[in-house]
Amino acid sequence: MPPLDLDGDGRYEDVIGNGRKDFADVMLFFNQMAWIATNEPLAAFDCNDNDRIDFADVVWLFTHL
Repeated sequence: MPPLDLDGDGRYEDVIGNGRKDFADVMLFFNQMAWIATNEPLAAFDCNDNDRIDFADVVWLFTHL
């Protein structure tokens, strides 16, 4: 399933695309950071707005579960 922006803020909080945000989204983001950075739109996954996909985005997603 494609990732989802559950709250309409332009970020994909639901990385798995199952209709909810949970720890599985954090784990997928962490495990696939390099792939996401190469293949997905930056703005949708750059949770902390620093113009890159990195561990800080994973931390942001975790703290906003």
